[in-house]
Amino acid sequence: MRYIREELIRFRHCDPAGIVFYPRFLEIVNDTVEDWFDTMGFPFHEMKARFGAGVPTVNLNIHFSSPCRQADQLRLELACNRIGNSSIDISIQASHTGRPVFEASVVLCFTTVGERVEKLTIPDEIRRQLLQYTGKDVAATA
Repeated sequence: MRYIREELIRFRHCDPAGIVFYPRFLEIVNDTVEDWFDTMGFPFHEMKARFGAGVPTVNLNIHFSSPCRQADQLRLELACNRIGNSSIDISIQASHTGRPVFEASVVLCFTTVGERVEKLTIPDEIRRQLLQYTGKDVAATA
């Protein structure tokens, strides 16, 4: 199963050449991750209170295939490729009318929030939701 969302490319995303300024794609990647966690029932603004946790990005690689312009509708597909003890590897593929735009590989790490930032084991209730996006049997990875 993949998490899918759409993003309309707006004037604010574009540079004077009329194409998306590449750092805006990184914001779109982060928005996709944040919306995914919301969909699973773990909004970022509640993570600290519920789990004492945040999920910062610790590694990010992105490959750009083609430009995007204002009014393009991006289709973003997120898959969870690996679930570790405290981190997850995800990929996000973006396309416009079937044309690849970019692919991002992201590693997120569950950590404490506050002055001391330390790794946390992924809470079981979050792990169960993540497993839905890997295609793996819940019992096989427990």
